[in-house]
Amino acid sequence: MNTALGFRNEVVPQITLVVPGRWHAFDLARELEQLGALHRLITNYPKSQTRRWGIPDAKVVSLPVSDVLTRLAWKFGGEAFAMRQQFRINDLFARQAAKHLGTPDLVHAWSAAAEPALLAARARGIPTVLERSSSHMLEQCRLLREEYASLGLRWEETPTATVERELREYQLADRIFVPSRFVRDSFVARNFPEEKLFLNGFGVDLGRFTPGEKSDGIFRVIYAGSLSVRKGVHHLVRAFKKADLPKSELLLVGRASAETPKLLGAADSRVHCTGHVPQSELPVHYRAASVFVMASIEEGQAMVQAQALACGLPLICTTNTGGEDFLALDGEGREILPGVWEYAAGFVVQPRSPDLLAIVLRRLASEPGKLATMRSAASALARRDLSWRRYVVANLERYRTIAAGAMESIYR
Repeated sequence: MNTALGFRNEVVPQITLVVPGRWHAFDLARELEQLGALHRLITNYPKSQTRRWGIPDAKVVSLPVSDVLTRLAWKFGGEAFAMRQQFRINDLFARQAAKHLGTPDLVHAWSAAAEPALLAARARGIPTVLERSSSHMLEQCRLLREEYASLGLRWEETPTATVERELREYQLADRIFVPSRFVRDSFVARNFPEEKLFLNGFGVDLGRFTPGEKSDGIFRVIYAGSLSVRKGVHHLVRAFKKADLPKSELLLVGRASAETPKLLGAADSRVHCTGHVPQSELPVHYRAASVFVMASIEEGQAMVQAQALACGLPLICTTNTGGEDFLALDGEGREILPGVWEYAAGFVVQPRSPDLLAIVLRRLASEPGKLATMRSAASALARRDLSWRRYVVANLERYRTIAAGAMESIYR
């Protein structure tokens, strides 16, 4: 371990991150670097991307082959083909990454591509953390399988090899970091020991996502993410149409999939799809909206929810999105209807409940005073508790505890 000023004048553990992609790992790496705790970032992104997060080239190991293969699989084979190749591509990255861990005090690796790194670290006596940003793999598969079946759609099953690797990773890691109570509870429901789980909700870039003045009189409902079954877009569209609000529109921001047309249902001039929007442009859309809705069937903790709150949008989400953890930072909610909980900055509803979503939308649309109060609460909440620095400092405290425990066991 190295000593770095600025972190309680204590020894700061050096962390190697292993991530096939970006996710929130680049935000974590940037903050760790600023706190003197980043040993190495191993990713399949090129360094031209990691530089945008202020991560020094010298601390980045870029293994881009798997990223190129993933993009080619999606482009030429489509989603189903890409899913079938998922394990092979992740395995290629995982095996390469395990050779570049360096000499850290702890390895933090993302699930589905962590096993080789976890094994290599264990062989060298280095403690490990597994990042699982979605629900327990078996729960995730169950929820999605059931939802697709309810719509008469075929779900492209997660490759068996991926599922089996994830389950092995759960056992190999010293701790599993999870972002929400929903994810934690999915592990506990599968008889995983709760003491091996560390719950720490994600953050948001509070410099980029800021409130703004809404300039029109349209009650605009916004969602950002893929237009997929997993995200519950069909429930959101149905809720919006059922609410039938005057002077309203639903803005769906994100990539369409093969299943999207069925999820949208009959054409409605008030429902608009933007297609993919770069992260840099999202704040403009958030500031033009009235409320953000996340109707997902299964999430870990969708970060677009924190982005929306930071832009001053009340959040309406299901219990399966991790959004409830954001809202609960202001105190636990009160149940105002069976399956509906009200918080200072939004509402939480049971999943698969378009009727309940419609009720909440009508309430906010018809009570401008409540809408304004919730907008203020959302902005205040984000600035008080949702910075990436808060998230990373909490991680770092836990890293130190894990690393210190490993050292004690060596010398015991």
